[in-house]
Amino acid sequence: MTPAPGTPAANELTLEQWAALGPEIDASVKRAEREQARRRDGSDVLDAPRMTGTWPAPMDLAALAVTDPIPPKFIVADWLPVGYASLLAGHGGVGKSAIALHLAACIATGAAFAGVPCEPRKVLYLSCEDREGILHWRLDRICRHMGISMAELAGRLDIVELVGHDSILWERDPRTGYCYTAAYGQLAERIAASQIEVLMADGVSDTFGGNENARGEVKRYVNALVTLLPADIGAVLLMGHVAKPTAMNANTGEGYSGSTGWHNAVRARWYLYPETQRDDDGDRPERTGALSLELQKSNLGRTDQAITWRWNDDAHMFLPDAPASHLDRTLQQREEQRGILLALRACTQSAIAVPAATTGRRTAYHVLTAQGVCPDSLRSGKPAVRRFWQEIERLRAMGHIHDDSIRRADRHYTATLALTPEGLRACG
Repeated sequence: MTPAPGTPAANELTLEQWAALGPEIDASVKRAEREQARRRDGSDVLDAPRMTGTWPAPMDLAALAVTDPIPPKFIVADWLPVGYASLLAGHGGVGKSAIALHLAACIATGAAFAGVPCEPRKVLYLSCEDREGILHWRLDRICRHMGISMAELAGRLDIVELVGHDSILWERDPRTGYCYTAAYGQLAERIAASQIEVLMADGVSDTFGGNENARGEVKRYVNALVTLLPADIGAVLLMGHVAKPTAMNANTGEGYSGSTGWHNAVRARWYLYPETQRDDDGDRPERTGALSLELQKSNLGRTDQAITWRWNDDAHMFLPDAPASHLDRTLQQREEQRGILLALRACTQSAIAVPAATTGRRTAYHVLTAQGVCPDSLRSGKPAVRRFWQEIERLRAMGHIHDDSIRRADRHYTATLALTPEGLRACG
């Protein structure tokens, strides 16, 4: 990558950062060696870690006042911001590693990822869960799908298989507090020597030895990785698991495990989960076979984004659905609006009250999507629920529905939704 005029080269910036961290990392390596010796001979001598480095000077607001601000930059538009860490989370076995490796190849070549533009960067992919044979097998299919030779990735994508190796990069020593590890020192050396710009770590549980419920430890771990990459062009993507209750709830907005530190320490958070739909009885959710990759947090970009992945037997891998065009989205919006109006009319004809409540066990979403005329595109997944309520607001603004109320048997009133004459005419 060619840096902008007047900015330090990527390798210079990385080496400066490495020089600043060098004493602490060297001390951590020596402490680890002494700890191993202590365990062998029974000694209790172990140095306490000391943090190095000082805070930067305050921002020069006078100088900034006469320069144009630089908008946020992304390596993957809206999804992977430059200069920060992002988190890709999902239940074990859902397909995170395969999709992450696909993303790594796209970033390394500058190819679009599921239709989303990518800026080319040199990538280091740490695989702590899959061995070389599986990585080779997956990457071969990814390259065939992308129409490139695997050799074209040489020098642009470094994959390090760490199964069976010490991969903990940060851990809390019970005797001395927090410290970097010898593995962290090796990582820093590789990033500096190879001028890595994007670090992808698969996964968090294999590289973080702290308490996932301690916000301070989570933040220190994330910062320790971010500081290894050039701030003006680099980024970190962590892959993590979610707790079982989260994995069983596809509509969750908290697709991560542990404390809120994981949500707060990253600037973007992705959640991968299997898509589900209601069974014939409308009770238990059933998997459709597709995966939904949802952007649940993006401090610097749009969050109303999701990518659907489906298994392709020919490619033998999950492939993304073709991105919808503006015309496709417009037609889908009209179909969903009309479907909501038809479902509301069906409820009116059957004397079913449609509650205006947005939360609880019986909301407008539950009642209207149970009607056969409601479009299938609104029936499952959090993006569908979000679109449903967006269309309700649009229909309100268009004057097609309005808020009403009914008096229950206990003489209390309940807010409901009702069709207006204009909405009735729009039903055709």
